[in-house]
Amino acid sequence: MSDHRSVIATLSVGLFALGVLVGTLVALSAQSLAQAVIALLFAMFGGSLLALFQKLAVPEQIKVAAGILAISLGTLAGVYSGIFVTEHQILTPTSRRFTQQLDDGKGKTTKGQTYLYLRENSLNKVNEIDQKYRTKLLSPEEAYEQLHSALTEDQK
Repeated sequence: MSDHRSVIATLSVGLFALGVLVGTLVALSAQSLAQAVIALLFAMFGGSLLALFQKLAVPEQIKVAAGILAISLGTLAGVYSGIFVTEHQILTPTSRRFTQQLDDGKGKTTKGQTYLYLRENSLNKVNEIDQKYRTKLLSPEEAYEQLHSALTEDQK
């Protein structure tokens, strides 16, 4: 009996941690991967495990149910914590928090575009600048200035 409890606890903690990781990454990401990742995750764990659920003995059914519950709660906790971190800009240095303010026309200011931490950086501009530098169309100083401009324009 003690072995079953330790397996259930280990399985639950591991899948809860995986759920928190996935949920947090989805919530912090600027890409719209949330629907695909969460659907794939629950299809993999829920669908495949629940299909075999009836063929398992009761102790194994409890392990499966604990695992599904743990990953579900972990994903939920991760999504909510990621949204909280993003909304309150907890990972942003205090000097740069909430610097974008918008006037809503009624005399009130609201936060500007939400700062999402995990963004896809397009390297097209960087590759273009590198190619110009390698073919001697740009001096090192010009290449540096253009690279600096290209890499910091997303942060403004």
